[in-house]
Amino acid sequence: MIATRGFCSILLCMIPSSSQFLENMWKMDTCGPPQIQNTMMNQTKYPGEPAYFKCQIDMSKCMVAFIDWYYIRINGSEREKIKSARRGDPHTHVIQSVDQDHEGLYTCVVGNVLGQAEASAYLSVTSGSSQCATHYQGLLLSSLAVLLSVHLATRLITAGHRVRGVAGKV
Repeated sequence: MIATRGFCSILLCMIPSSSQFLENMWKMDTCGPPQIQNTMMNQTKYPGEPAYFKCQIDMSKCMVAFIDWYYIRINGSEREKIKSARRGDPHTHVIQSVDQDHEGLYTCVVGNVLGQAEASAYLSVTSGSSQCATHYQGLLLSSLAVLLSVHLATRLITAGHRVRGVAGKV
């Protein structure tokens, strides 16, 4: 019993008071569920363009056990796992050349033993020509509109001179 009392006395000397010990325990900065730092943005792409999704994870306090990417097609199919941390950069999912089959919801799921977090973004793939072709079509239409405006303005000015000329002679 004397040995036990000595041990208890030493232990009590190390912990000044039980209330102070509990206070310090609550103040400790402990690891928790993972935190995703960014908001993944929805994207609209033309066929052939690349799409980039980024899931920035705060690992300053604790590590994550997994980073997985999932995809749900627009037809409402089940969530399909498309990438895990074992291949490539786990924080990003890249589609080099999108097509109509890539349209849907992309979700990054990160987790550890204390929980998980997820972020999602929708990829919309517009049908039709590429953005570059659409840009050039827009420039072409703008140029045609300017030419047509100049042509009409020239005709009106010419017609105005004729009208004034005729009116002046009468």
